[in-house]
Amino acid sequence: MAELIKHTGETIKIEPENGLNFKLQELYKILDCKLIELASTKDGRLIVLDEEGKLEDKSINTEATKLYRYNEHDVIVGDVIICNNNQIE
Repeated sequence: MAELIKHTGETIKIEPENGLNFKLQELYKILDCKLIELASTKDGRLIVLDEEGKLEDKSINTEATKLYRYNEHDVIVGDVIICNNNQIE
C-alpha cells in the first residue's frame, strides 16, 4: 500500500485505482499537478512529487523531506506519494 503524505504532515493510506499500480494521470490527479518527479527515499522507495512545486511556492513537506534528506539544503514541498517501484506503471 502507498501513502499520501500531505504538506501538513497528515499521512493517508492510498491504493491505485486498479489495485496494482498507479497510472500517470492518476498521479497527476492525486497530487493536483501537471508534471511529476520521482525521487528515492533513503530506504529505497519512491517519492512522487510535483516537479513544479518549488516554483509554485508550495509549503515544505517536513515528513517527506526527512525520508528524502540526501542534501541538507534541499527540501520536498507540497503533497507527495510514497510507494514502491513496482507500484508505478
